[in-house]
Amino acid sequence: MPQHLKHVLRRALRSLWENGYLNSVSSGVIAATTLLFGVYLSVQFNLNNMVDTWDRDIHVSAYFHPDVPEQRRFDVRDQIATRDEVTKVRYVSSDTANLWMQERMPAMETILQELGSDTLPSSLEISLTTTAAKPGSIDTFARTLSVTDFSDVDYGQEWIEKFQGFLSLLKLLGAIMGSLILIAALFLVMNTVHLVVYNRKDELEIQKLVGATDGYITAPFLVEGLIQGLMGSLFALLGLAAVHRLLVVRLKDTFELAITTELQFLPSSYIALLFIAGSVLGVGAAFLAVHRFLSKVN
Repeated sequence: MPQHLKHVLRRALRSLWENGYLNSVSSGVIAATTLLFGVYLSVQFNLNNMVDTWDRDIHVSAYFHPDVPEQRRFDVRDQIATRDEVTKVRYVSSDTANLWMQERMPAMETILQELGSDTLPSSLEISLTTTAAKPGSIDTFARTLSVTDFSDVDYGQEWIEKFQGFLSLLKLLGAIMGSLILIAALFLVMNTVHLVVYNRKDELEIQKLVGATDGYITAPFLVEGLIQGLMGSLFALLGLAAVHRLLVVRLKDTFELAITTELQFLPSSYIALLFIAGSVLGVGAAFLAVHRFLSKVN
């Protein structure tokens, strides 16, 4: 290891020890900030997973005209199944639709029997690819279906558009709040590091007098900031794991929802992003604090 690097590490570790309280405060601020950032990432990650799952479940229901012959219905089903946007097509006869309705709504059984077995029209349940299961793409696909064969095409366009809009707004608000939290934490950590720098102002001024460069003075503080950022990120990760575990358990106990089993912890790429954010926060705050001090001395 080069002598200069050893000297920088030794000075950084000495400062961490001598200014333990202030450095602990800096690490705590970074931990709290990265914990909030981790919660934001976790929410976005699980929302994206849920949306992807719902996109795969989105299907188009196309209802045949009553006068379309049964063989023609099968031919239309086979034609649609060959399209690139389609992953699966299922034919639902009128009798099957009536049985399905009676099973899920027993109160309707008498009414359906009085109206006859052909009350509910035969239909095709069309499952689309992930790319095609977007609001604009679904609408385009639905418009291509034959109006001579189908009396109605349903795919919940209004609900899909509102939900997509809600998710976009939620992501935007989350990004804005996350940015504000990071900026606020940056200044908090910077001011804390500035106190550490101020406590060593006599030492740093002597170094400047004997010809030390700004880089030589700044390097140990950057190492301190990096260590603080990594430590803060580690504590944030432990806190995030505890929050995730308690949240899933609480949701299961309170709501007994099967969806809680799908709530996943952050993958390795998101965890790496969490540590990067903490490191950048620590190093950036240290750099700004030292730069502010040196600008007054120079």
